[in-house]
Parts: sequence; C-alpha cells; structure tokens
Amino acid sequence: MTDQRNQTRAMRPTHVATHHDDATARIDSWWRLPTAAAADEAARGALEVMPRTDGLIRFSVLRSPTEPTLFLQSLWTTAAARDHYVHHVAPIPGAAVNNRVPDIERDRSLTEIVAVVAHVDTVAEKWMTRRLPATDEAGVQTLVKQQTARLRAENTSGLVRATLGVGRDEDGNPIEVIVIEEWSGSTHSDVLAYEPFGAVAPTT
Repeated sequence: MTDQRNQTRAMRPTHVATHHDDATARIDSWWRLPTAAAADEAARGALEVMPRTDGLIRFSVLRSPTEPTLFLQSLWTTAAARDHYVHHVAPIPGAAVNNRVPDIERDRSLTEIVAVVAHVDTVAEKWMTRRLPATDEAGVQTLVKQQTARLRAENTSGLVRATLGVGRDEDGNPIEVIVIEEWSGSTHSDVLAYEPFGAVAPTT
C-alpha cells in the first residue's frame, strides 16, 4: 500500500489531451455507471489511484454531460510499456476503484496509434469516440483510409484533431479501428460526446 501511495503522489494534475507526439499506443476505456453521482465518484477515483508507471505519458478522464458514462484514455510511449501495465500493474488501481464504486460496466481496447488528422491549433471542448469493427489487416487499412479521407475532406468546422488507432485482441489480431475526435464547439452529431473531467501525468 505504501508503494501505491508513493506512486500516486508521483503523478501531477495536467490538462486533458488524447494526443501526444511521443505516444504510439493507448488504452481506450469506456465505463458506464448506474447514476451521475457514481460516474463522478468513479472518475475521481480513477484519477486518484492511477500510478506512475514507466512509459506512461498522460491519463485523461472525460465524462458525458448527458449520460453516466466515462471515457478514460492513457497514452504510452510504446505498446510494450502499455502491455506491462495491463498485465502487472492495472489490477491494483482497478480494484481500488471497484472498492469505491462497485457497479462499473467496463469495455476496453488496447490500441496502436496509426494516423492523426489535425485541423486547427486550439483547445478542444468536446470529444467523440467511434468504434468501427474490423476482421483483418486489409479491413483495417480500408477503414483507416476511409476515415482519414472523411476527416480531411468533409465540412469539419470545429474539428480540432482526430486520432485513429487499431484495437487488437490478446493474440494481436485487429478487431476494430477507433477514432477519437476533438471538437472546439458543438459536434452536431448523434454520437455521444464527452467533456474533460481531469487528467494526470508523471512528475518530471
């Protein structure tokens, strides 16, 4: 427990961001809670217990303003560092959050970053996530090309940046393409939007 507290103190508050130039891998997580109060408690708990871990760049928590749903994302320098966290570290903070908020419906994707589409250098206010199923590498490449073209060509007034990643199963097979869109204003979409709740990063 002492080591866990020391690791937690080695984290500092920072701004929410779902992109970093040094990041090559992510953990994308979606949590659904029974109530808005439970969602707030789970968000606070996740930020408080996230430990300092080799390779971690930033851990961000975003919350839907309309549903008791969270989007949590950690950015990593390498997939190896991320996988070490998943297999050897994550159960400890996960159990700590469960002790505070037991009724969390979780979904998660281990994602490799493959493309970034940037439009303007401004602060995002809302985030959207899109999960597109894929069955093989060819399907992944097709989806990435389609989404990249859509994000570059369509009327995207208000779109700040979009980051595309490939989610894989435990055997390394591609199962989905995940698009994280950052918006500076209204999204004008029926896709669930998230707003920043908080973020932490390792102290330097």
